[in-house]
Amino acid sequence: MTRKGRHVAHKGAPCEGQDMGTTATPLYQQIYDDLKAAIKGGTYKNGDRIPSEAELSQSYGVSRITVRRAIEDLCSDGFLVKMQGRGTFVGTRHISRQLSRTRDISTFTRMCQEIGARPGARVIDRQITPGRPDELEFFGLAEGALMLLVRRVRSADGLPVCDERVILPYDWAPDLLTEPLEDASMFDAIERMLGRRPDHHTAWTINAVKATTEQAQLLEVSAGDPLIYSVADYVGADEKPVCIGRDYFVGGRYEIDL
Repeated sequence: MTRKGRHVAHKGAPCEGQDMGTTATPLYQQIYDDLKAAIKGGTYKNGDRIPSEAELSQSYGVSRITVRRAIEDLCSDGFLVKMQGRGTFVGTRHISRQLSRTRDISTFTRMCQEIGARPGARVIDRQITPGRPDELEFFGLAEGALMLLVRRVRSADGLPVCDERVILPYDWAPDLLTEPLEDASMFDAIERMLGRRPDHHTAWTINAVKATTEQAQLLEVSAGDPLIYSVADYVGADEKPVCIGRDYFVGGRYEIDL
């Protein structure tokens, strides 16, 4: 292993066609696992540069193609970030949410603050759409009511983590259609409009889905990569509905602790 460019070769590294251990794990996966363990264990810290592909190739006794696949997977999963002309560096820490029986919510901003990361938000779209049956039922509105959908990409230290979509009745907060929401708290903005903010959720579901081509571009992953799809119905302290959140988190950059 190496640290900040200081290279230490692995003794007895196998040839390209040989297994590096006693299992049949692919070589690129073993390199991936080694580097991931070094990052999680603190050998490489946030912002550290890892060895070049050539150095790792020589160290492990494998081709650069094999090393490149491991590096690309680590980049896709949020552990590493490539910087043109500078090398590959340890990326932002993972956003983590504690899953428990409480209905309390943990906002994206708070989750970033807990790991010392800088939260960011970039507005992608704002739409006025007809309310879907489940939305009308939650908000207690009649058929034909319009919804405002605000879509943003949330990031941690500049790394895209979430395709965020917040929905609430358009009549409740029409100013959200033009409210500045870049790098801002959505819940704070909603509180300014409604005089109350999301306090907890009455329903929260999680599913695994695949990234669409559009999401892949926005989140800097590959099409078909795993995303965690989270849907939550948020109410205020008075138990009255406030908004619905439909969020797509990059699987390798967001963790739920049981």
